[in-house]
Amino acid sequence: MKILDVGCGNAKTPGAIGIDFNARTAADIVHDLNRYPWPLPDNEFDRIVCNHIVEHVTDFVRFVEELHRVACAGARVEIVTPHFSNRFGYTDPTHLRHLSLFSFDYFVAHPPFCPSLVSRAFETQSPVADFYSAARFAKARAFLRFARPFRLTGFQWLANRFPHFYEAYLAFIFPARDLYFTLKVIK
Repeated sequence: MKILDVGCGNAKTPGAIGIDFNARTAADIVHDLNRYPWPLPDNEFDRIVCNHIVEHVTDFVRFVEELHRVACAGARVEIVTPHFSNRFGYTDPTHLRHLSLFSFDYFVAHPPFCPSLVSRAFETQSPVADFYSAARFAKARAFLRFARPFRLTGFQWLANRFPHFYEAYLAFIFPARDLYFTLKVIK
């Protein structure tokens, strides 16, 4: 299994090829991830790990398309990023965006119902907002992770059970820590 760790820093996934812009990291390939294409072949990786990098890139759509390009059909893409309610996500001056549990639905072939995504395309079961990108994924997992007190009280379970309600009404009262996504590449 070939693994790519995008924005690996010094915590590179064991056995992975690391790519990062910083030469002082554990990266095998030093490259600015905002410059496309990346110096990697098409259809090369079975698993791609992106831990706390997607919030730093300038062009979110192009970044996701590049993940799709370098991944094999059926590859797993694992993404961790701060939730938009995480106050620490706003303190880092290098964070360019704040994501929702539904941010990747624009790349999912048949996303679950989301009131903010309802469109004529959705009603016919074709990709929602497919004019943004041709890159397609299946969403295997989307998960909100909270600080320990919210996990112990069961609030994390509740927020993940009713994510639309949580993000619309409770996110800034009970802020989440991180988002965990597992996407499967469709080619």
